[in-house]
Amino acid sequence: MRSTHVRSVLLAPAALALASAPAAAQDLGLVEGLFEEVSAVTVFYQFGGVPGSDEVSSDGLLNGAGTEVLINLAQAGDTEFELGLGASYLQDYRAVEPSLDLRTSLRALPTISLYASRPLAGALDAFLGGSFGLVELWNGQAYDPSGNTWDVEARTFEVGASAGLYLDIGALPGVFGEAGWRVRRFPSVKWTPRGEEALPPEWPRSLDFSGWFLSLGLQLRLDRGGAEDREAGITPPAPAGSWLLERVDGAPVPALLDSSRTGMREVVHGVLRLRADTLAADGAEGRGTWSLEMNVRERGGLVVAGQPDVRVSQVAESGTYATDGEVLRLTAPGGPGQVRRLERLAGRLYLQWNGHVLAFAPGSMP
Repeated sequence: MRSTHVRSVLLAPAALALASAPAAAQDLGLVEGLFEEVSAVTVFYQFGGVPGSDEVSSDGLLNGAGTEVLINLAQAGDTEFELGLGASYLQDYRAVEPSLDLRTSLRALPTISLYASRPLAGALDAFLGGSFGLVELWNGQAYDPSGNTWDVEARTFEVGASAGLYLDIGALPGVFGEAGWRVRRFPSVKWTPRGEEALPPEWPRSLDFSGWFLSLGLQLRLDRGGAEDREAGITPPAPAGSWLLERVDGAPVPALLDSSRTGMREVVHGVLRLRADTLAADGAEGRGTWSLEMNVRERGGLVVAGQPDVRVSQVAESGTYATDGEVLRLTAPGGPGQVRRLERLAGRLYLQWNGHVLAFAPGSMP
């Protein structure tokens, strides 16, 4: 599920991406922004086995299918790290115990994985992955020697490791193969009879579904219509363009700035404009100018002639900026000593402004 351009990943390491985010990264808008960065989707067919289990076997090979969405995280030299979220199933499990006729599939949802990939030769990449997720017995049924029917329920966590190869074949979907091992031990199982039958003493109280797997599939890249041009406009060092105010301290606009017994102030609209320094090779040195305009509605505590005291004022600030990695440092109106931090994360810009965190979404690009 992988390439140096688009590789499979899942949600566990989302925590890594969120940990370094500003305070606004805790709101739901960040999660929405993260999935706007999805670069590809994979679909795959998988085989498997449970060679080490004392409770579960299979009729031949286990088989199933799955899908995964892929998000690019970071790159260090030739190594690319990716995050993804997926779901899959395996079926054709059987019980080792002769008196137990077990019919069930294993469903994994969600599976969270982190992958690291490197190019090998030409269009061929190699990758390693680790995963964590939730699994459960899906539509589990059991039958005893008398033909009595039992419902079977069990849930647990899984961990796994894998390695594989990805082949980028140009305009066609990429092809990948992945092999690995997953630990899937259910410490307790719920057996529910349809009648008043007692649980046979030889039936297992726990089940071990751990085993190997082999996945073969396709990776479909998402064309978002000019994505390369869009990224060229918003990726540091010079994320030039217009950015629309979306949230204030996690609340959608219009959002409250402050309130007291004498009134309240709320932001109803805002736009942040960044202009790269054209004298510095289209902003290659990461410098430029910025301006911030916001409409603020002020509500007083008095009512005059039956009408509330409402006024609208405008906040307008401007200055210069310089980049420091993924962070822009804005020189505020107070002078060089007044510097504000602006950070880009998951397609949004987060500005620390007068004790608040302002989140901006892409607007029109120059």
